[in-house]
Amino acid sequence: MLPLVLWQPPRPAPGEMDLLATDIGQGSAILVRTAHHTLLYDAGPRYSEQSDAGERVLVPLLRSLGERPDLLLLSHRDDDHTGGAASVLAAYPKADVMASIKPGHDPAGVVVRRRCVAGDRWVWDDVAFEVLHPSPAAAATARSTNAMSCVVRVQARSAAVLLTGDLEAAQEKALVASGAELRSNVLLVPHHGSKTSSSGALIAAVAPRVALIQAGYRNRFGHPARPVVERYVAADVALFDSPRCGAMRWKSVDSGRVGCERIENAHYWRHALR
Repeated sequence: MLPLVLWQPPRPAPGEMDLLATDIGQGSAILVRTAHHTLLYDAGPRYSEQSDAGERVLVPLLRSLGERPDLLLLSHRDDDHTGGAASVLAAYPKADVMASIKPGHDPAGVVVRRRCVAGDRWVWDDVAFEVLHPSPAAAATARSTNAMSCVVRVQARSAAVLLTGDLEAAQEKALVASGAELRSNVLLVPHHGSKTSSSGALIAAVAPRVALIQAGYRNRFGHPARPVVERYVAADVALFDSPRCGAMRWKSVDSGRVGCERIENAHYWRHALR
């Protein structure tokens, strides 16, 4: 029985990465793994006073994968991105915490050790991570939590990913104008596909092959908005969303393919979406 009990999924080779966009409903939580390190980008929503995505989904997932996150990065303060953070940190207190949250506004149970600022860079196992937004000036003048979203580009040997939080069109325009390297194979669709994001300029600058949408099934916000979906389709970008795909799996060594947990591991008790 030991092979069954102790088996863990193989890690990426040095210079490569894999990504798991978790199925946590209306919110965001992305797991990025390199050969020896793990990033958790956002921690999903709080479902109620007694329940959140950290306790219900992320901690059991991390334990089943044998993962200990090195860094929990909270893109911004909104509850659908930070609701599970305290539960994750209670289970993994040694994880570093980076966030794009103004000092004095840390969520309950979370102590932010590093503020997310454009220009911050680090390398894990020959995979480069770079924060592109917000700049100090943008953080100081932001009028909404979405405008503070921590945008991170991850460059592996074979492919790149752009993680965007709830970035909105005005900040997208500024990011494109900044001249930062944005081209990426995979784009986490900003703000769950809200009509206030995913401008044509951003899609053109990133030129992704694949776009991932984390949104709740029949969510009250109408995410993803039809005009947003049409813009990606017009740009010949393959779209995947969590209601239909479930958890979405991607590897830099096979950058054109996305694995859909709901489809590839279907069970009779799962509702068939139409």
